[in-house]
Amino acid sequence: MNILFINANLHGHINPTLELVKKLAERGNHIHYFCSDTFSEQVTKAGGNHIGFSSKLDMFFKSYKPTDRHPFFMLMEYVLLYDEILLPEILSLLEKKSYGLIICDSIFGGACFLEQITEIPIVCSHSSFAMSKSPMPHHMLVADSHPQLDHCYQILYRICQTHGMNEPTLEQVFISKGDLNIVYTTHNFNGDPKVNAPEYLFAGPSMNRLQDGEHIDFSVVGNRTPIYISLGSLNTKYLAFYKTCISALRDTDYYVFMSIGKKCDASQLGDMPLNFCVKDFLPQLNILKHSKAFITHAGFNSVNEALYYGVPMLALPLVNDQHMVAKRITSMQLGITGNMKEVSSDQLRDTLKTLLTDKVINQNVMRISQEMQNGHNHDIIAEKIEAYAERKKASTCP
Repeated sequence: MNILFINANLHGHINPTLELVKKLAERGNHIHYFCSDTFSEQVTKAGGNHIGFSSKLDMFFKSYKPTDRHPFFMLMEYVLLYDEILLPEILSLLEKKSYGLIICDSIFGGACFLEQITEIPIVCSHSSFAMSKSPMPHHMLVADSHPQLDHCYQILYRICQTHGMNEPTLEQVFISKGDLNIVYTTHNFNGDPKVNAPEYLFAGPSMNRLQDGEHIDFSVVGNRTPIYISLGSLNTKYLAFYKTCISALRDTDYYVFMSIGKKCDASQLGDMPLNFCVKDFLPQLNILKHSKAFITHAGFNSVNEALYYGVPMLALPLVNDQHMVAKRITSMQLGITGNMKEVSSDQLRDTLKTLLTDKVINQNVMRISQEMQNGHNHDIIAEKIEAYAERKKASTCP
C-alpha cells in the first residue's frame, strides 16, 4: 500500500513517527514522507521515501511574522497560514500517485481540510497530548474579540473558499481528530478521559529511532551520578542557564551530560569542569538510558523518553505545550516544575537532591516507566492502521 505521511520541519513532530514508519515499511508498505529536507536522512533510514517541501513552504518558515503575540492565536495563525500553502502541494501529490492511506501530523498535516477534499482514509498522528477540546474556552474564540483571532478566521475563510469546503471551527482545526488517531504516549500520561480507544491508539514513545553523533564512553562517569541537561533542539539560546548549571554542579558527585544546541558555543561557557560533557548534540536516548535525573524544557517527546527509562525530571517549560507537559509531570508527581527565569545554582542543587531521594517521585516514575515499556507496541499499531485502511476501502467499494 502507498501511504502518504504529511509532517513539517520540527524534531518533536517527526522523531516520534520514525519507528512507526519503520514498522509500516517492514510490512511491505511504501511510505512517501512529506517533510523538510532536514529529515531526509532519518526518513530514508526508517524505510520511507522522502518528499521535500517546495521553496514556497521553505520561505514561509523563514519569513513568518505573527500579527500579535497571543500564545494560542499565534499558534493557530501559524498553522492556518502553513495549511494554506500546504494544501495545493498535497493535492498535486495526490494527482500524481494513488495512495491507500494518508497519515497527517495533527498540527502540521491539514487533516481537518483534507478529510473534506479526498476520500482517501486519513489517520492523525499526535506528537503531543491528544485532546478532546481546545484549551481555550469557547467564549474566547468569538470573532471580533481579538485582532489576531480575526486574522485566523480570515485565513480559514480563504482556505475554505479556495477549496470549496465547509468551514470547520478553530477548535476542530486545533484538535485535528481523525477517524483513527495515533498518540505517542500512554493513555494514563495523556490524561484526557474522553480520548479513548478504539478511535485513539496509544503507541507509547518511539524508542528505536536512529541517532547520529559521536559514541559516548560512559566509563568517564566513574562513581559519579549521571545527570542529563537538555532544552531540546529549537529554543536553546540560554547561555546564562548553562552557566548556572556549570556553577551549580562543578566538581560535585554528579557527572553532567549537557546538550546546548547550535545557538550557543561551548567556548562561551569558560573553563569546563572535568565532571561535564558539553556538546551541541548528544544522543538523547542513549544518555537517558544511563541518567538518574533529567533537567528538561518539558518537550513532550523528551519527557516520554525519560519516563520510558524511569528518569525523574526538573521541568523548565519555555513555550507552547511544554507548560501543559510540565503541569502533567507535577500533577502525577513524576518530578518538579521550575521557572527558567528564576532558576539559581542553589535551586538546581536542591532540586536534584529531591529528585534522587524522594520516594514518591521515584516510585511513580518507575511505575509509569513500566507502563511505557508495556505499552510500546508499534508492531500492533502498524497492523491496526492497515486494517483500518482495508475497512475504509471495503466500505467505499460498490
